[in-house]
Amino acid sequence: MKSFIKNVVVLLVVATMLCGLAVSAGAQGKVTYSEDSDKFIFEPGSDQSPTDLFTEYKGLMPGDVVKQDITVKNDSSNGVKVNIFVRSLGAQNDSADFLSQLHLTVAKAEENEMAYMFDAAADQTAGMTDWVFLGTLYSGGEVNLVLNLEIPIELGNDFQDAMGYIDWEFKAEELPIEPDDPVKPGDSSNIIIYGIIAILSLFALFFFLTKRRKQTEQY
Repeated sequence: MKSFIKNVVVLLVVATMLCGLAVSAGAQGKVTYSEDSDKFIFEPGSDQSPTDLFTEYKGLMPGDVVKQDITVKNDSSNGVKVNIFVRSLGAQNDSADFLSQLHLTVAKAEENEMAYMFDAAADQTAGMTDWVFLGTLYSGGEVNLVLNLEIPIELGNDFQDAMGYIDWEFKAEELPIEPDDPVKPGDSSNIIIYGIIAILSLFALFFFLTKRRKQTEQY
């Protein structure tokens, strides 16, 4: 059984600039694993970082509560399924004081409920200090994370124009594919393989029956 681990580090930018107007929430971040590029792909990115998942976390005001969705997806072919993990390394040193004033929650969306992974000041690692298992993703599979960032109403002018940076890491562990694993929508490679096996089986059965019939006639 062949399995191996690929690690990709992402700089997750929580960039909040408290001098501007409050912005609307809802922009979705995307973390995509693809064996073709042998890495994670992070979108949408920003001027602050090419791996910035939170382009809407800017221009916030004291008292704002901003929701952010992140989709983690396995975009690999049917030959690849992965276990996906995430962990937090906390805030970079130069922004820890600022982020310690903010409150962040991170939850995995499950059926009719939220499984909370993180509920603490934004500079902490808390429940994401160690690797958190997000799930086994087959080809085309995805998991959704929901974040809420709270800016306290009493936050002072000392943090005006402040910007915070949080380091997260994502890890993918590739697993061998099994015959009964789900097939990626639109991908017929497994169907073709199973069709060939079925045809060969029919030929084998025909050959066996023909040979047995000849042996019976000889008797």
